[in-house]
Amino acid sequence: MKIILSRKGVDSSAGGFASPVLPDGSLLPVAIPDKRSPVRYREVNAPVNLGRLLKHLSKDRCSGWDRVHLDPDIKAESLNRRAKFQPAFGQCGAAQSHLASHNVSSGDLFLFFGWYRQVEYYRRRWRYVPDAPDLHVIFGWMQISQVVPVETVLSDDRYQHLRLHPHCFGSFSGSNTIYVGRDQLSFNTVYPGAGYFTSLQDRLTLTADNSSRSVWRVPDWMHPAGKESILSYHQDFSRWTVKPTGTFLRSAARGQEFVLDTAHYPQALEWVAGLLAA
Repeated sequence: MKIILSRKGVDSSAGGFASPVLPDGSLLPVAIPDKRSPVRYREVNAPVNLGRLLKHLSKDRCSGWDRVHLDPDIKAESLNRRAKFQPAFGQCGAAQSHLASHNVSSGDLFLFFGWYRQVEYYRRRWRYVPDAPDLHVIFGWMQISQVVPVETVLSDDRYQHLRLHPHCFGSFSGSNTIYVGRDQLSFNTVYPGAGYFTSLQDRLTLTADNSSRSVWRVPDWMHPAGKESILSYHQDFSRWTVKPTGTFLRSAARGQEFVLDTAHYPQALEWVAGLLAA
């Protein structure tokens, strides 16, 4: 089984801004804008007025009327749906090539992370809390059931319920692919095969204390010394530092998908179980 740390969020588009941690500590994942998508931000169910919040946080670059690339789409309640729901995540281009080169397939597990920052409602506007840290946070998961080319989704009626996925609209570079999620986790059937973490927790926070968001504190077992494989994009040992306070990783800015082979890191599944218990 492989674990894929998958970078998602709006930080690289629409001018770039962090997804919000709401005043009650809730994580609110915000997907990137996408003019090709059939879904608008205002149609996404959220605990606050999402359009208004995005308008304020993006400084008017994004609003509820903009179309959204809702991906990963891993929660049925995110939209008012008419068709059957299966969790799904799309990938294409260089990122899909990277996943394919690591033989990512059925049974492997995506852990989705993004850039988050605390927000508050101040003088009738949403804003980031002054001096609140920028954090990389794991916000969701999905275990793969099937890997399906988008051309198959569009031509085979067995996948008709997936045709509102944003990767089914417009032109995408490379091998446009949809990863379909399981109903339940194979290694822990207490939990669904995909879902969101609801609130900010220390165990979900990758960013080390008092550090830039790309500097992570990781479990000691993740250090690659003596291992047969290394977290992809992080083969340079200078990125890894061991201190008395723990193991630290300067995470790569390049790449969306970081793949870890649990065959060489058996402690990884116990770590995932701890995340799910958050």
